[in-house]
Amino acid sequence: MLIEYLFSGPEGDIPVAPAELAVPFKISPSENHPFLTLEDYFEAIKDFILKDHAKPLIDILRGRSNEDVSQDGIQKILIRSEKHGALYHLASVETFFGTQSVKLSVSTAAFARGREWLRHEFDILKFLGRNFDLPYLPGPYFAGTIECYSGPSEENLFMVLGEWFEDYHEWHLSIDKESGKQRVCIWDLKNGHGFASEEESRGIFRKAAKILTLYYDTGNFSQIYPWHHAAGDFIVKRANGVIDVRLTTARRYESFMGFFSDGDVHPVIALIYFFLNMTVRMRLDRLDGLGDTAWAGDFSVEAATGGFFEALRTMEAEGRYYPGKVDDLLSLLKSFSPEDIEKLLHSVLEMYRRDDPGDFSTIQPNLKGHVNRLYQAVQGF
Repeated sequence: MLIEYLFSGPEGDIPVAPAELAVPFKISPSENHPFLTLEDYFEAIKDFILKDHAKPLIDILRGRSNEDVSQDGIQKILIRSEKHGALYHLASVETFFGTQSVKLSVSTAAFARGREWLRHEFDILKFLGRNFDLPYLPGPYFAGTIECYSGPSEENLFMVLGEWFEDYHEWHLSIDKESGKQRVCIWDLKNGHGFASEEESRGIFRKAAKILTLYYDTGNFSQIYPWHHAAGDFIVKRANGVIDVRLTTARRYESFMGFFSDGDVHPVIALIYFFLNMTVRMRLDRLDGLGDTAWAGDFSVEAATGGFFEALRTMEAEGRYYPGKVDDLLSLLKSFSPEDIEKLLHSVLEMYRRDDPGDFSTIQPNLKGHVNRLYQAVQGF
């Protein structure tokens, strides 16, 4: 069995040179691990996917390919370092057998807070996979801890093997140098970065809003939150002129209504707060993923509103929309004046003031414009 270590790059795979294996392993984009090396990281992933004589991996390969795969039948495994995040790291694992291959993801947490978050996300993804018949989140397969040693020092790396969304790409708001205008840039590592069309951009925001709403529980107000475009949480695929969107993870799944009220909350009020917050958060990103906080154009408001109601119609048809009728909610929202919407959004803003001061400083000067655009979007729906 051949195992290769690679970096994923804009121009394709980059083999890891022997000298690079000795460089420190990064526990964040700007911080090195005190003793682990890049080789330790790659070797830990190899040990994780091949543990127990690769039986868990082989079971997944059989399920994904319907072939009678064995450990001896695995010809090659490519382990690619894909992304280093603030809490954990993402690698892809592509296994070749017979005449085909299967690509999976491995998320790795190297310190206590990251391990806690990753364990929690693994449990949430399993819960949502059991309770929602939806294709938008990656299926988690298994998790485990790998012990890494360097002399007398030891580190426990927590890892999760999950589904890989092939041909889906990160995207971010960016400035088109030719026009000077803000546009959506899709980070296609195979065909090169490129700007989405206006129609594609609307599709990305509409489908992201639809996904979040479909996972919203109208009974207990649980929702996937927090999420952020700057973290690359939503990924996109272009196919035959159609845009498809997936959500890479779910960090929490709970109600945030405790921030607004200590008592019982009417389901319609909770849903309105979910909608209002989503329209605001949908506009937040960082330029090119790492730059200054960016505020998406007005098109995103209409797109998010459309995705929200499209999802509610689906939920109503499936019998899991409990607050009454979707048309009644729409009528109520249409009865709100811009002043009513702004008053409700000021409550949402307090949540950002406490939890996201950087985003708060961007939302505040844009609030009135957002209110007017949201009012128009609801009236025109």
